[in-house]
Amino acid sequence: MTSTVPFGTTNMYLTHQFTRLQMMHVSGHLTEKTFMYYIKLSSDEIADEIDAIIHAPNPEVF
Repeated sequence: MTSTVPFGTTNMYLTHQFTRLQMMHVSGHLTEKTFMYYIKLSSDEIADEIDAIIHAPNPEVF
């Protein structure tokens, strides 16, 4: 018997409020590879992720 996570793991991932490890515990995935395959990001979503990283404010370095 298999079960699915009823609250949209992909949407949870896209909120950036939880770590991958936290989401993996909820979804039951044991490896990051299977987790990332499961959430199925589109090319546009991946591009948005990269854009957010590139344009994130840099923390001050002391």
